[in-house]
Amino acid sequence: MELLTKRRLEKVLDGYIASKVPRDLRGEVRLAYAWSAEGLALYEERPDYERRCWDRTRIAQLRPSQQGWDVYAPAANEDWATVCSIAPHPDFEAQLEQIELDREGLFWIS
Repeated sequence: MELLTKRRLEKVLDGYIASKVPRDLRGEVRLAYAWSAEGLALYEERPDYERRCWDRTRIAQLRPSQQGWDVYAPAANEDWATVCSIAPHPDFEAQLEQIELDREGLFWIS
């Protein structure tokens, strides 16, 4: 993926994260993302006061494909499972919106 495309997507994610987590709660929960060879993973992080670090929980993964962006949900054994109900789409932001809507309860704890 081109560096310019990555930077544009990071700006989209930074804006999403800033609006998703209220400023006064950022010491208790934060969202983060990380690039890998497969694509981009979105995580929720919460402090572990005993170990003095942040525990990371996988939320979703977006992978580029021929059809656009494919969405994956956490699966067993630290793997990812395709979310069949979210069709691949060329618009990254449209896929991020589908993750936010979470119609099947796969991504966010209610």
